[in-house]
Amino acid sequence: MDKYTKFVLTLIAVGVLGLNYHLFKGEIITSAYADKAKVHKIAICNPSGFNCALITSKKELKID
Repeated sequence: MDKYTKFVLTLIAVGVLGLNYHLFKGEIITSAYADKAKVHKIAICNPSGFNCALITSKKELKID
């Protein structure tokens, strides 16, 4: 076998070993956790940034 073939087969073997390690660790898909400590505030504005949408007293979105 030439060096290229050996290199590709080595990469495949390392990948298979990595997948087996990940699978047998107990987690097939790792968990994702949201950041519960922060509140994200978002403003909806026009492209210039001067006119932004407002929330009315009826909890409706008012866009000028």
